[in-house]
Amino acid sequence: MILEFWQGAGDPVRGAAVLVQAVAMAGALGAAGSALFLVFLSERLTVEEARAARRWLLLFVLLALLAGAALWPFRAAALTGVTAGMARFALYPEIARSPFGDAAFTLAAGLLLLLFARVRTAWGAGLGTAGALLVCIGLALAGHASAHPRRQEVLALAVVHAAAAAFWFGSLFSLRTVAGRRDPRSAAEAVLAWSRHAMVFAGLAVASGLALGVAFAGSPAQIPTSGYGWVVLAKTALVVAMVLSALASRFRHARLMERGDVLAGDALGASCNRQILFALLVLYATAELTTADMPALAAR
Repeated sequence: MILEFWQGAGDPVRGAAVLVQAVAMAGALGAAGSALFLVFLSERLTVEEARAARRWLLLFVLLALLAGAALWPFRAAALTGVTAGMARFALYPEIARSPFGDAAFTLAAGLLLLLFARVRTAWGAGLGTAGALLVCIGLALAGHASAHPRRQEVLALAVVHAAAAAFWFGSLFSLRTVAGRRDPRSAAEAVLAWSRHAMVFAGLAVASGLALGVAFAGSPAQIPTSGYGWVVLAKTALVVAMVLSALASRFRHARLMERGDVLAGDALGASCNRQILFALLVLYATAELTTADMPALAAR
């Protein structure tokens, strides 16, 4: 929405589309991350913690489906150039057969498969993991990757980036519940197990994100000269803040919890809240880039 007005006379409808896109992305990544959290760490969760993680998964799936459906009228308005185009329902079958429809249906199929992660069986974990992959593919297809000259490489990077970001973001909500466990020592074991996974995913998210930023904004020297580049820099700063907060959780709060410090769990929960806030800002910035006019950005 900010870029929409920064690049010229802003359109409130396109600005609203950015907000809806950000909500849809948050729901999709939260759902995929919650499913992966259950797949990787269900054995270390108490009954209440597992139940809470399943509730988060269901909530995120519903949020992603509703926000994703709300994007269709905005797409119709963008194609017709007028707000009244939202009500031209004859246009919707054409939208469904477009790249927008490819991404939307792939994402929706993945979201439905994610629900199988709620079942504590091997086949449920397998279907849930497949759903997470489909969600990430759908998110990659929804961006500018398909229009990039190096389409295959950028799409592959976008899928990796989405998968890594999903685990990091979606896990934080359930991790807060683990941090509140009455026994800080047992909670620390689960947190450290999660941290070992998260460090790998965080590294992948940062590396693939930097590669995507360079792919779209040009050489590193060109990043500060474009609107797209400035948003990439803002995202990078927020991700650095997330990484620092995650490292503090890993090497300070978790270690104190291992020693039986009951207050360290509260500090870890507060750290998760900060990371969630930073992640939501990152997702908003990503929605700005996803809905931005790339040629106009490149010209700034």
